[in-house]
Amino acid sequence: MSIIRSKQDIRLTVPSSIESTQDVDAWLASMNDSCWRVLTGFRNWPDWVLGVRSVKQTDSEPPARGTKLHVDRGHKMTTGSIDRWDPPRSLQVSIDLAPGEIAYGFLIETSPENAEIRISLDLEHRLTGVSRIAAVFFRWRLQKLGPRILSNLAARTRPAKNN
Repeated sequence: MSIIRSKQDIRLTVPSSIESTQDVDAWLASMNDSCWRVLTGFRNWPDWVLGVRSVKQTDSEPPARGTKLHVDRGHKMTTGSIDRWDPPRSLQVSIDLAPGEIAYGFLIETSPENAEIRISLDLEHRLTGVSRIAAVFFRWRLQKLGPRILSNLAARTRPAKNN
């Protein structure tokens, strides 16, 4: 077994029109909440996670660590699970793939000092069997995939209308 990893982040800064500390804090809190809602709105993952056609929770309970997901990747229906659930800061979802497993680890951090929110994505792909031969390709693919996912996520993250 072989594991390849890729880590990227994106920073969203407070608009220059927001000047007071209180408004900056409100904007950051609103963006953090919005980002968390996008991350945990699994039905909408196909809108921003490349290669995913649908994600459905297997039960009607509130999402938590251990929650199982049905994931349609187009060519195959597979299963996934929530491995880390730390609202509204951290989420990791693992999805079984034919040549192994891919994990999406998201971390949301706000920085009032820098007037920004940072969203990090750790991608991890476990390669098994003959897929290990193509490790260089899979590493390159993860390095290209991460920034696109983060850009799509950022485009869907919006502060509350009153900010």
